[in-house]
Amino acid sequence: MQKIVNVYFKVITDTTSDIPKEITERLEIEIVPYYIHLQNKSYKENIDITPEDVWNYIENLKNTDNLPKTACPGVGEYYEIFKRILEEGKAILSIHLTSWGSGAYQAASMAKNMLKEENPNYEIEVIDSKSASLGTGFMAIEAAKAALKGLKIKETIKHISDIRKNLFHAFTNDTLKFLAAGGRIGKAKYLLAEMLKINPIISVDKEGVIIALDKAMGRIKAYQKIISHMQEFFKNKRSLNVGFLHAKALDEIEKLKEELTKYFELKEVLINKLSAALSVHAGPGTVGIIAYPSELSIENLKT
Repeated sequence: MQKIVNVYFKVITDTTSDIPKEITERLEIEIVPYYIHLQNKSYKENIDITPEDVWNYIENLKNTDNLPKTACPGVGEYYEIFKRILEEGKAILSIHLTSWGSGAYQAASMAKNMLKEENPNYEIEVIDSKSASLGTGFMAIEAAKAALKGLKIKETIKHISDIRKNLFHAFTNDTLKFLAAGGRIGKAKYLLAEMLKINPIISVDKEGVIIALDKAMGRIKAYQKIISHMQEFFKNKRSLNVGFLHAKALDEIEKLKEELTKYFELKEVLINKLSAALSVHAGPGTVGIIAYPSELSIENLKT
C-alpha cells in the first residue's frame, strides 16, 4: 500500500471507534488501543485480545460480578504517539470517545498540554466526539478524508462538528444487565426491562450521554422502532451513510438492514464488530446503527 505523505495533519482515534481495519490502513488513521482487564491480566485491544475473546468470556460467566474491566490509554501513551507524529512534521487532530463514558479525551488533552509547554508552536487539537463507536469512527474517517483533500485543522473541525450534529445512534439487545453492571444505566431500569422481557433501545444524546431512547417487545419490533426514530430524526433526508455494529449478532444486522432499506437509501455502508471495550458494557447480542446524511460527506464539501 502506498504511504500517504502529503497531508498537513494526522488523525488519531482509538479502538472504540470501530473503524474497519482496511479503512484505517488506507486513510492512515492512527489507532490507539484500549485496555481490557480480565482475570488479573491486562490486554491491549486488537493486539492481545479480540472482541470474540470478550464475547466468549462474558457468555460463560455465571454472574456479572466478574465482568472484565476497561481502561482508556494513558497520558504517557498519547504523549509518545503525539510526539512521534509531531517530529514527522505533521499537526495532530485527535478524536475521542465521549468523555461522559471514558477518560481518553482528558488523557489526550493532558498530553497535548505537556507538549505545548515544550513547544508552543506544536499544532494539536483534541476533540471530544460526544459520540461512541462508529459515531466517533465516522468523524475520524471524515477528518482523514478532509486531510487528504487539503483542508486545515480548523476547517476540518467545523466539518466534523456538522457531522456530529447530524449523527443518529441506536443500540439494542435482549438485556440491559451489562450496561447496569458497568454503571452506565440505572439498576431500576434494568430490573424493570428484565421483568417485562423488554428489548431496550439505547442512544447517545447531543452531549454524549447514554440515554434510553425507547423499548420494544422483541428484536423486530425494536428495529422498527429504531427506524421510526430515524425517520423523525432525519426528517426529509433519505440518503444516509450508515454503520452497523454487532457483538456476536452478525445475522441480526441483515434483518435491521433489510428493514432500513424500505425507508432509506444507504449510500455508504460499513459493517464491523463492536470493539472489545464497548462489548464489555453492551454485551453479546448487541446490534447497533450509526448514521448521518450522505450529503454531509466530505466528497460533497465545496472548498
